[in-house]
Amino acid sequence: MRITLKSTHTYWRRGQSDVLSIVILIAVIMVVSAIFIVFSMVQFGNEVSQSSIEYVASFLTNVADDIDTFMFVPGAVLTYQLPNTNYGTYNFMGSLCNITISTASNNIINEVTGGGLVYGVPPTYFSLPPGFSNVWRGSTFNGVLTSSLSDFSLIVSYQTRVLMGTSMAVLQFGYGNFNGVNYGTYLVMVPRVMAINGTGPAGIGYVYIPVLDLISNQGRGGRLIISIQNISSQSIVLRNGGILKVSEVCYFGNGVKPISSSAVVLGNTVYVTIVQIGVGFG
Repeated sequence: MRITLKSTHTYWRRGQSDVLSIVILIAVIMVVSAIFIVFSMVQFGNEVSQSSIEYVASFLTNVADDIDTFMFVPGAVLTYQLPNTNYGTYNFMGSLCNITISTASNNIINEVTGGGLVYGVPPTYFSLPPGFSNVWRGSTFNGVLTSSLSDFSLIVSYQTRVLMGTSMAVLQFGYGNFNGVNYGTYLVMVPRVMAINGTGPAGIGYVYIPVLDLISNQGRGGRLIISIQNISSQSIVLRNGGILKVSEVCYFGNGVKPISSSAVVLGNTVYVTIVQIGVGFG
């Protein structure tokens, strides 16, 4: 009786090949899943960061509205809970804007320097192209609302009507370095000068200059504090139909061309009022 033993090598190799194929398939699925998860997280971060910009822009617009309302109330204090977005940071930039008042012969009468409130998102979360800009709150020189930086003016002139929403502007810029910090995009709330012409050479003109200064930066309670610190005024007599020149220039970081505006105020006497507005984090 002859017994023939069948070889098991073929079956063993086939089983080994099947296991190896399954392992490779699982590895590929895990890699693809990891890539998908990373992509989803990046996309989610981008969308949330963009939403945070819109949310904070709306918040700063509301703050600017309140400053317009309480700007001429000495001692007024406004307190806000800062929106906690977890994707951006708040900061205050001093010496952001320079305002100069001079006569027709360029003799400087007064010079004021102020800062601005900044909210920015790191480029690792979200980024807009360099050179991008948007006006969330602001107008042209004549008070016409605009969203274009090319039409925006740092000085607004009262003509035949009282303009609202004028003392503060909220601007947005794209990728850039601002005061040593890299941002993918950032918002800036900056003050604007208001100028009122007198009714002819014998009339009375007015210039209102809001100035933002940092008063505290504890930043532990997540609050923003706005306070009207001081209001001072001086009268400037312009004889023989003289004029008063007002100019403002602001610097918004590397890659952003400085924005400048100027105006001429007529009148026999021009009253210049400076409103010191304190900004604090606490």
